[in-house]
Amino acid sequence: MLDQLLNLAEGPLEEMLAGMNQPDPKSSASALKESVLSSLQKQVASGDLDGVKEMFSGQETAPSSPIVNQLKGNVTEGLMEKLGISKEQALSIAAAALPMILNFFNKRVNDAPQDNQDIMSSVLASLQGNSGKVNPTELLGSLMGGSKNGGGMDLGGLMDLGKGLFN
Repeated sequence: MLDQLLNLAEGPLEEMLAGMNQPDPKSSASALKESVLSSLQKQVASGDLDGVKEMFSGQETAPSSPIVNQLKGNVTEGLMEKLGISKEQALSIAAAALPMILNFFNKRVNDAPQDNQDIMSSVLASLQGNSGKVNPTELLGSLMGGSKNGGGMDLGGLMDLGKGLFN
């Protein structure tokens, strides 16, 4: 699910990276999306849903916000590994991209026909499943595209709700 949502930000990411003089903005955007997704997945696996919540909060995310700082380290490492760039370059890209990505979704939440609180409630309900608690294993399966055994949470309803976000 998150990978599909991040694909929606591909164009703006490529534009941002071109403005940062990245030699291949398309492959850099792909590496950036993979690194952001990996960082969010690590956060969710540890039971921390702050990054996912922030994506759908409808609130402006400042570059100095705690969630940007939490995600920046893993995203920076991923960019260094995938693109073979220096730590300084990777940190610069992560620092610019993370608030841009989070605000990309926040703007769509604000522009959606549903109330922000309805969207956030749906996100949290989907993340928590029937038990009212987040099962990190089920959540990771859902975020990656569904569980193999047909169990786990179905985030399809969330995707249906989100259709209004991306018109």
